[in-house]
Amino acid sequence: MEVILAEHAGFCFGVKRAVEQVYEQAATGKPIYTYGPIIHNEEVVKDLAGKGVQVIESQEDLMQIKEGTVVIRSHGVSREICEDRKSVV
Repeated sequence: MEVILAEHAGFCFGVKRAVEQVYEQAATGKPIYTYGPIIHNEEVVKDLAGKGVQVIESQEDLMQIKEGTVVIRSHGVSREICEDRKSVV
């Protein structure tokens, strides 16, 4: 089988932007979370975890966060989740 790599390979614009933002936030040393894995790439998620980024999986987890930054995954979340969190901030 022949494998041909496209001339331009990598993340789409939205995913690239989200991942870059998480890396930038992780570099601040402040608590950072992603709501769900930021992307479906285990290596990137693992690398971010090594930099202190925590993945939260539920609305209940989200409501427990008292400080830090939460980055919404590339797939987004429901309006309900955003509105609930705004009421706590």
